[in-house]
Amino acid sequence: MPSRSFIGNWPSGYKIFYPLKSLTVAKIGAKAELRKLFRHRRSVIPYDLRSTTQWKIMNQLRTLIADLAPTVVALYSAQDGEINLEALAHELWADGQTVALPRVTARGLPLGFNIWPAFGRLEPDALGMGAATGPEIMPALLVVPMLGYSPSGHRLGYGGGYYDKTIAGFKHPCRTVGVCYTELELPPTFMPEPHDVRLDYIVTGKGIVGGVMARPPSPAKAARTRKPAVAKPRKAG
Repeated sequence: MPSRSFIGNWPSGYKIFYPLKSLTVAKIGAKAELRKLFRHRRSVIPYDLRSTTQWKIMNQLRTLIADLAPTVVALYSAQDGEINLEALAHELWADGQTVALPRVTARGLPLGFNIWPAFGRLEPDALGMGAATGPEIMPALLVVPMLGYSPSGHRLGYGGGYYDKTIAGFKHPCRTVGVCYTELELPPTFMPEPHDVRLDYIVTGKGIVGGVMARPPSPAKAARTRKPAVAKPRKAG
């Protein structure tokens, strides 16, 4: 039986194990291996932890939306264990906010966006994902799903490059927010590729944990976490 080790930042009482041999340096740098690993890690997150994380992330998104006041918020149709933001869409509709969803029009092309009217029906796009049927529109705030994240603002996606192409090609200002489970932070060995676009904010169950626009700790908070200085004994003289 291979040696095993705990991987991940799980609450007390939850233990998820992976064979050490699957996490060699050579493999951990390969995105295909990371995607396989992180899909599994996401699939075994307990239901109560998923529910709590989604609630915390939606609270943080509400605050961001209130602060940034975007004209159009693009969400996504959650698939395969992603953070589900449908409840947030309902709240935004009630507030009169314009909501949009991305649409894959063809393989390899940037995403398009369509208005998602309140409780509007969805139809499959070119990849079978749920897409809205309203008029085309460009978002001012784009919420991005991910398999894994890094505090630098990079994300582990699904390999299609759709979001990277889309964000890199924006001709107008658009803030980008990645949402992910806290437990799916990428390892330090993760090396982004030149085409990987950094997101403005990374939001997890712990709040804003990274991104280009993430603020460093305030001086007051830094002072609270700084270790107190220890006075050195004076030499007798």
